Amino acid sequence: MSKVYAINCPNCAAPLSILGGGRVSTITCSYCHSVLDMNDHYKVLSQFSEVKQPTGDFRIGMKGNIKGVEWTIIGWVYYKTAEFPSEEWSEFFLYSPTHGYAWLFEENGKLYLSLRVRDFDILSWNQQHPKTIFYHKGHYLQKEPSYLSYIEYVEGELTYIAKFGDKFTTWDYSGVGFKTLSIEKSGDEIEAYHSIPLQKDDIYSSFGMEYNLTTKNIKDVQNKSFDRIQDEYSSKLEEERSSNKRWFVILFMLMAFMSLVSFISPKTVLEDSYLKDLNRTFYIDSDSFLTTIDISFDEQKDYNHHKIWIYHNGKKIFYIDQNKVFFDKKPMIYSWDFDATGASIYLKLDKGEYRIVAKKDNSKVATKIVVKQRVIRLKYLIPLMIFFALFIAYDYLSWIDGKVVKIATIIAGGVIIYLTLGLEALVIIGAFIYYIVSGYNRYKESKGEL
Repeated sequence: MSKVYAINCPNCAAPLSILGGGRVSTITCSYCHSVLDMNDHYKVLSQFSEVKQPTGDFRIGMKGNIKGVEWTIIGWVYYKTAEFPSEEWSEFFLYSPTHGYAWLFEENGKLYLSLRVRDFDILSWNQQHPKTIFYHKGHYLQKEPSYLSYIEYVEGELTYIAKFGDKFTTWDYSGVGFKTLSIEKSGDEIEAYHSIPLQKDDIYSSFGMEYNLTTKNIKDVQNKSFDRIQDEYSSKLEEERSSNKRWFVILFMLMAFMSLVSFISPKTVLEDSYLKDLNRTFYIDSDSFLTTIDISFDEQKDYNHHKIWIYHNGKKIFYIDQNKVFFDKKPMIYSWDFDATGASIYLKLDKGEYRIVAKKDNSKVATKIVVKQRVIRLKYLIPLMIFFALFIAYDYLSWIDGKVVKIATIIAGGVIIYLTLGLEALVIIGAFIYYIVSGYNRYKESKGEL
């Protein structure tokens, strides 16, 4: 048990009890608000002026049991955020002869036990400021930006010098079970703190206070045991993960469907070989997906001698030679790859009759040309594969927010539909899905499930 002794404030002569251990370096008088240096004969370091004590139930000198450890409240720091609307909270400095120091954190009627973290890589964090961090096999997400706060009130003993108006920048990271990891920066000093939620009525009882619940709703919430809160959070997390897995299945099925369609949907509308010139017509009876023109021969660099035109209703819509390429629907950059022995040209063609004209000079090698419709480019599946990998990461690491999963699925599906079926199909399908989802949500609301 720690030894308690008293001194008189050198500024106002008020009696002050010394409750903390050997690492305490300052004590702030609750009467005249003078900050005294305990290592220099209680020299006055600074003095608050006209500071009003905040309201609160906890007081310096109170003793209570938290997580099986007997703590004594030896200090009190009251904070306020600089942003509008401002937020306020109290941090009560705790001391235990066997466990050292900790903080009892009170904000918006909730209590947390906060311990300083000494095994966190502050240097690496300071260089990167990541949105996701890991600590003791737990993952923590920064859901809100950093914020600036300052000290409104100080009383009692601390292991550092705290003055009215001192400012701090804080980064809060949320973890499973309402745990948080906070990074605080003041000047050049950076510290990390790990906080866990506490059951308020148990803490009040332990510190010798009666916790009165004023309304039924508050009573219903506060009477929940900590284990029940954990169970509810775990249930909510599992429900969210289950919902995300449904999106995972949708994405997988979409990717599998597109892969299957890419193999069974193409239809050959023209196949021919020519030695010098070609002039043929072909008919496109489906504008779904793409039309591809595959050209192949055995001799490399034979493209140097090739020129190809495509006409629709007497108008040139496509042209390519060794130097340039033209398509009337969108700009095209790359022409022949001179080192290849074949090429595939992908075009989005409307329904109708087309005429293809091909010419080549100084070539003695026959060229084979094949025109197919309803072709899906497999590279369109790459966005789906990327998001599929993200789903796997989510399932095993659980660090991707559920909304990100859903948005990723929508974006991936939208990209695929737009590239394959076109803008009109994207609008129609999007409106249909929106109608179905909205109707389903209204149904759940009517059942009281939302």
